[in-house]
Amino acid sequence: MKQEEAMKYNRRIFPFYKGFGWDPLFYSAIIFLFLTEVKGIAPAKVMYAEAIYSLFLLVLQVPASILIEKMGSRKALILGTVFATIQITMMIFINNFTFLVLAYFMSAFGNAIKDIARNTLLYASTQKCKGKNSFGNINAKGSSLSYIFSAISSIFTGYLFVVNPYIPLVLSSLVSMLAVILACRFEEIEEEKKGNRTILESIKGIKQGFKFIIKSERLKSLFLFTAIFAGVLSMITTYEKSLLTDLQVVPQYFGIIFAILTLVQCFSVGYQDKIHNTFKNKTLAFISIPIFISFIMIGIITNLNLNFVFTLIVVMIAYFMHHFFRGPYWVLKERYITNFTSSDNRAKILSVNNFIQYIGEIVIKFLGGVLLEYYSTGTSYLIVGIVGLCIILFILKYMKSRVGLNPKDYNEQDIGLIL
Repeated sequence: MKQEEAMKYNRRIFPFYKGFGWDPLFYSAIIFLFLTEVKGIAPAKVMYAEAIYSLFLLVLQVPASILIEKMGSRKALILGTVFATIQITMMIFINNFTFLVLAYFMSAFGNAIKDIARNTLLYASTQKCKGKNSFGNINAKGSSLSYIFSAISSIFTGYLFVVNPYIPLVLSSLVSMLAVILACRFEEIEEEKKGNRTILESIKGIKQGFKFIIKSERLKSLFLFTAIFAGVLSMITTYEKSLLTDLQVVPQYFGIIFAILTLVQCFSVGYQDKIHNTFKNKTLAFISIPIFISFIMIGIITNLNLNFVFTLIVVMIAYFMHHFFRGPYWVLKERYITNFTSSDNRAKILSVNNFIQYIGEIVIKFLGGVLLEYYSTGTSYLIVGIVGLCIILFILKYMKSRVGLNPKDYNEQDIGLIL
């Protein structure tokens, strides 16, 4: 297949791959309940396991980057999706904390590969495109499909969990196998490549990348924001389920609640381009500040011991705020990170970004687990909201004159990317 045709074909099937393979279907809404109620693992230990998962992602960044360079984005994406499928299947047989950590290792290996290969493959397929076929818009379309599929599956997940808690995980494994098939359908896009690197050479490249980031005000501030904000979003995903459990919401409603929240993200992600064009270098402030305010709302209302219905309504409003603003973030983050990159350094930049992000996730998830050991989920929400808002306001002030500028306003160190 000619390269132009291959690029066009990849753009056409990418949204479907991301729709089925980005966030496991029949999984997220009930996995916390499955681990805590069916397998008997304490909520704090679940959070610690997720922190270890982020540590695995951190350690596996270099091997994943080398693997993608040697195999190519397409083959690497297939391999990563296979490992993600194996992890979901392993969750069915979890019987202790150690086995859970092993399953998360498989997931981390798969996602470390997928997170880079997915973006490099799409970028290579959209490098000459603008408008509806641009990287950002194709990526957003894939996110929208993922949200739609997640919403549809989540409606049934809670009820299936009540019938038999293993049914959702079996279905999730089958859907993930479908994502493997879709990954096999991609065409490899030829790009100018350098010679294969060794592990030592790759580590040296990462070190050079960090040196460049220290000199680049744009990337330094952007990666600092990502480390904190993405870490908090990742941690809060578990807090959401823990809070609903504390409020004694029945499993049947878990799926419905998260289906609605997924549709909220599906709706909001379609406005990522409009949000970027409207708010420019204030985009990240527009997204992040309301999210921390929603955490504070949850913390206050759950500690007042008010009427259950009123409390749940306020919690749901706060959840809606959180998911509305987080929807566009993941697409915009990838867009900002890949700006000013080339085929020679794009995987390296994405790898360095993930490296820094995972450090943030490790620290924040571990602290989130500590909070759950000593405080209720509602009080933990309040602490995260207040402390997080103070930190993010400081970072946003630092970013104000460094991110979201016109290309001509950046210096060579910010957009040269000669690593």
